Amino acid sequence: MSQHMLPLHIVFEALDQCQISVAGLIVALLTSQQYENHYYVTNLLTHSREILHAFSQHPASQHQFALHLFRIAENTYLQELRCLTSENSGWHFKASNTTTKQLEDFSLKEMAWDMEDTTPEWWSLLGVLLGDKGKRVSGGQKDEGGDEPIAPEEDGNIDSYWDDMDEIDLEGLINELMGEQGPHPSIENRIKMMKKTIVMSILMHGSNQKANALQSLLGLFLQSTHTPYKVIDTLAHLGISISTDTINVAVEALSMESQNSLQHLRRSLLASYAYDNFDVDLKSYVPTAEKSNHSLKHLTSGLLFPLVHGIMLDDLKCSWELWEKSVLNPQADDPHIAHKCAWWDLLKLPLHPKSPGLGSRLSHRDQFNSWMFFQDLCTYGPDYFHQFSSSIPKPECIEPIPLVKTPIFAARAMDVNNSTVSRNIQAVTDLLTQGGICDPSDMSGEGLFHLKMACADVLWHCFIQPLAAHEDETSLMRDIAQLHPKETGIYMTKLGFHPMHQLIGHAGICRWLDCWRVHAETKGGFSNLEAFVLSKPTLDDLKKMANEIACTYVARNQLQWMHREQEKKRDLQFENALLLNKYFLLYEELLYAMNHRDIGHTETCTVSWILMLKAMGKHKYAMHMTNFLFNMHCVYPLGLRHAIHYHILINPMGHPTKWRAMDWCVKLNNLFTKVKNGGKGSNQSVE
Repeated sequence: MSQHMLPLHIVFEALDQCQISVAGLIVALLTSQQYENHYYVTNLLTHSREILHAFSQHPASQHQFALHLFRIAENTYLQELRCLTSENSGWHFKASNTTTKQLEDFSLKEMAWDMEDTTPEWWSLLGVLLGDKGKRVSGGQKDEGGDEPIAPEEDGNIDSYWDDMDEIDLEGLINELMGEQGPHPSIENRIKMMKKTIVMSILMHGSNQKANALQSLLGLFLQSTHTPYKVIDTLAHLGISISTDTINVAVEALSMESQNSLQHLRRSLLASYAYDNFDVDLKSYVPTAEKSNHSLKHLTSGLLFPLVHGIMLDDLKCSWELWEKSVLNPQADDPHIAHKCAWWDLLKLPLHPKSPGLGSRLSHRDQFNSWMFFQDLCTYGPDYFHQFSSSIPKPECIEPIPLVKTPIFAARAMDVNNSTVSRNIQAVTDLLTQGGICDPSDMSGEGLFHLKMACADVLWHCFIQPLAAHEDETSLMRDIAQLHPKETGIYMTKLGFHPMHQLIGHAGICRWLDCWRVHAETKGGFSNLEAFVLSKPTLDDLKKMANEIACTYVARNQLQWMHREQEKKRDLQFENALLLNKYFLLYEELLYAMNHRDIGHTETCTVSWILMLKAMGKHKYAMHMTNFLFNMHCVYPLGLRHAIHYHILINPMGHPTKWRAMDWCVKLNNLFTKVKNGGKGSNQSVE
């Protein structure tokens, strides 16, 4: 017998004398509390991996040992899965009790984290199957996949990824998935995390039919995007979605909740109403005598918004005061009747902010223009300027609306064509009746989204429609030829809002960067922005140049002096470029004020746009906005003024930069209604 086997022989003899087997010795060491901290127990646990590997490689027990390990792993996974699918886990979704709060509070990120914490072994196995290394990080922060530490530069992007899914670079993501470029580690981990979450949800649903949170959310999403029922039912059989019948139950529960919310809102009498007309084409396959030959229906939709910001019922009790000031009141005293307002009267209203200090020669509008030039340089200019993006202060707010998330309640669509005054009254009466008010008084007007669309249309009439505007080498039409060379004819026709809105933004960025190029060449002799970068300008240098550009390349009072020059000394192209820059910046200023809840800034911009609306023949918009501003500041009592002022812009999402005009919400509701209920079929009707 070799010297290496001699100690084992002694051990065997000792075990025989003690009448205990090797298996019994190991079991006793591992199960007895008396030897919990014994050296041999510690040694066994330390080398457990080597011991298990030896068992798995032994020819006599290899297959049996593998089956035993599989049973242990199976029990571990099932125990974790049962814990995750229990009712206490919070992932049960009852369709009959569906609420909007459940939908709003659902977070895929939190669901993935809970899965990882509750089922660590399952989560690790899925990671290995999907290509992860399967390593755990103890004491450190986990990335989106939960397996590798996060690089410091990627740490701040986790929450924004899940919150801003609509802002992800889809083109880059598709290229990475197709292998056209190397996948970015963070995006690859995010994709794996989504796959893990979906696979785990399918397993949860298979183990417990009530654990269907993700399936319910996906089902309602598919329903909202008008996915065919056959597709939904197919996905339901695959365990990815709930069935169409369950979706209908959930929709019915949501409808009941909406109805109850409307009843509660109407009892409070603290609601604002918005309505708008929309057209829907309902083509029927089977013509009948009862059905009209005209398939295009003119309907009216409405939304209700609760009044927040501390509005009380007493603030709205002002009917008598308004009647005393009304021009329709034959018994009112003349001194108390508000006179009809003209556009020049708006200049006397306290809309404009206080003038800047003596140390600044820039007005608030000039300061915004300077910020816009600087912001676009740091965002779209050479990479060197990107470092200054975080150092640019935001424009000063004039009168910000407090940030409050505003819920929206949809009213029933009305079969009313509000093209006349009488039908407008009928639409208002019907809408207010739905809101529980049976004695309405109409105080209608144009919304800010309609104003924004009118402003974009004004710019089209100024710089695209006239053929004479195309002769200038710096005209907007020349920009269109560069940006959209195959669509110049489309831009010459009656253009919609969205293409014109995008054109203003894209052409404006190009023009602001060109202003930087010209100013850098004029001031420092640099041939282009890349040459300007080589001079390493500081933040203060760029701020000073931005102020100079805002005063030099935007139409201000200097334009009047230019017009007084002799014809041969004037640079008409430069003058036209100054005007275009001014109007584009005014449009951007209006958008910025609306998106950042600055109602005071919005009103200031509106006064300038009223003059342009009148010049372009849009007298209806100009009249409505003039009357609105005058009534707000000269007619309405303080409480009513506060209620209207702070609710003309709302925030449906509760995000700081996600403010929307009321009529924008109505337009979006119209779009959903037309897409959902429009089309062809024997059952397509207004009812």
